[in-house]
Amino acid sequence: MHPIQSELAVVQRGDGATPLVEQVVHALREEILSGRYDATGELPPQGELCQRYGVSRSVIREAMRQLESQRLLTIGRGRRPQLAPLNSQAVAESLQILLRRSGATLFHLMQVRQVLEVEIARLAACNMDEETLLRLHVAVKQQEQAQDVEGQIQADLAFHRILAEATGNPLFVFLMDALAELMYESRKTTIGRGLNARAVRGHRAILKALATGQPEAVVQAMQAHLDDAAEDLEKLADKPPAS
Repeated sequence: MHPIQSELAVVQRGDGATPLVEQVVHALREEILSGRYDATGELPPQGELCQRYGVSRSVIREAMRQLESQRLLTIGRGRRPQLAPLNSQAVAESLQILLRRSGATLFHLMQVRQVLEVEIARLAACNMDEETLLRLHVAVKQQEQAQDVEGQIQADLAFHRILAEATGNPLFVFLMDALAELMYESRKTTIGRGLNARAVRGHRAILKALATGQPEAVVQAMQAHLDDAAEDLEKLADKPPAS
């Protein structure tokens, strides 16, 4: 007997345990996340799942719909449910909603950046290569030459995301993507009020430190850059944009 079947039997007795669909969703989610279906990229047929878990097809179909809503599966007519491709943007969007609903402010953001991006800078310095350095140079050049605030902000965000990618840790990229909306608002408050040149100087100082190959120098440059950003935000957060 599959391990879940004994649990499902408890539900069928009606003693208040987790509903059948939720039991199946939990079991299948654990199997998906463990990599059980990575080789084929698809789940077994409905009949096989019904037999495995001792439930009806309607329970399996509802479990599939819930797993699809969780972005773990894609379901198409006439074929088995497929594993959904990895999508960090989906995770970032969910976290962005939570951040917005939590009432997080730009000052809260700066506190998080002081911790997060200093460590990103240190790890990126340890993993730096010529290709990544070139990408960072391009981002700074684009920020410097952008003719409008939107272009300046997007290049600024790209610079920090490239650093996150350079750590080799995908969680840093997920976290930066999740913070992107708040970071955009922060940039509008500072870069949008004529402080793009100051941000560019900070990025160039980080690039110069990266070229030395000394992680501590990169950490110091990032810390100085974040201190400047916090100072600018404090001065400008309550002031209207320049006309």
